[in-house]
Amino acid sequence: MKKSYCRNLTNKIILNRRNFIFNLRDKHPFVWRSLWAIWRVLRSIKFMLWKNQLKLQVMLKGSREKLIFEKIYWIDPYKIKYFSTKPLSQQDNYSKGLEGDWDLSKKLFKNSDVYRAFKQKFKEGKEWKETDFYHRVIKNMSDGFKKWGCTNREQWEERLKKVESLYYQIKRDGYKPQKEIYSPKGWLEKIEKPMAILDDITVAIGRNGEILLVNARHRLSIARLLNLPKIPVRIIFRHKRWMDFRRELMLFTNNNGELYQPLTHFDLQDIPFQHGELRFNIIKENLSVSHGKLLDIGAELGYFCCRFEDEGFDCHAVEENKKRIYFLNKIKKAENRKFKIVPESIFEYKRNQELTFNVVLALNVFHHFLDTKDTYLNLIKLLKRIKAKEFFFEAYKLDEVRDRYKEYTPEQFVDFIIENSDFKKSEFIGKAEDGRSLYKFT
Repeated sequence: MKKSYCRNLTNKIILNRRNFIFNLRDKHPFVWRSLWAIWRVLRSIKFMLWKNQLKLQVMLKGSREKLIFEKIYWIDPYKIKYFSTKPLSQQDNYSKGLEGDWDLSKKLFKNSDVYRAFKQKFKEGKEWKETDFYHRVIKNMSDGFKKWGCTNREQWEERLKKVESLYYQIKRDGYKPQKEIYSPKGWLEKIEKPMAILDDITVAIGRNGEILLVNARHRLSIARLLNLPKIPVRIIFRHKRWMDFRRELMLFTNNNGELYQPLTHFDLQDIPFQHGELRFNIIKENLSVSHGKLLDIGAELGYFCCRFEDEGFDCHAVEENKKRIYFLNKIKKAENRKFKIVPESIFEYKRNQELTFNVVLALNVFHHFLDTKDTYLNLIKLLKRIKAKEFFFEAYKLDEVRDRYKEYTPEQFVDFIIENSDFKKSEFIGKAEDGRSLYKFT
């Protein structure tokens, strides 16, 4: 309680100083520019000190986590955008964090001759002999290489018949992990059963979080062509820089070892989180639009922008905390996301302009603007600038620790928003995991 009080007091002092500088903008622009430049320099120095301290902690503590070789992850097959062009031994390297530039040797999977051939065969009705893939393998074998267990044309064509059977089997029965469909018949087969996982789709994670296919191009091609929503994959190894980033995220968690929200990258979902997907599901169920521009005020690490981008929205993530922005940029890059990051205060974003969006989210954030008179008045100005078809608001729960300029019950906060905005109607739509109320304004 005492620690929380001190932190809130410190934040309030910092907020008051920043607001003092902001308020000079219109009255004394020259003084404002000078003080604001100094403020930004001090913030940058503070951020760089934090970043270096974080990396030092990672280096000193090391990354003790180990990959579980047999762990299965279910992911969208279209998330695997690249395949590795550098031969990497699964047996020698599994469960390791590898340094070096191995992850830079990659190509887009959709451009591979394997995927193109499968598309030509199963979607366009061509024969295998009409594909570049077929003739490339024939040439490889004539040069003395063994491909997919084949050394001649006859074996290769028998192999392709099995591929066709696999396609129609997966189309009929769905995709299952190899260990699940392997049926040992005798004592020798039972001994070999654990090795069945070597035929699963296996991937590696590059330095920036990109997913690289290592094994099973045939199966991934089939999964894509059948538009399967999820397929089982195993991670063979990660780049050491990615493992360090995972460690940084774990150090960034709160006192309970939790992030505020889950992360959507499949290799980060094992990091504990405080708020699950309930809020997203409630909002999605109450949306009347299926696309358009979405603004998330106080985006944290981008959970809602990631989820709604998948739903077809053009998302804008407003977040002014430099520490969160550091992680937000890396997470966006790891998932090849398109949402726009706005690294500034919502009060400064498009200052004095209307904020025109199809959907606006203000989830568990507006109560921070009740702390001081200046932020309270800025909140009123902000509400008048918001021009949205739908606005989703999450109220806070009253507590005794925070010393605020204004204190509202959820119902009073709803009335305050309607009074100071263009919204005329509010609707209670549910409660988050922690009991906070969610409202929709139209």
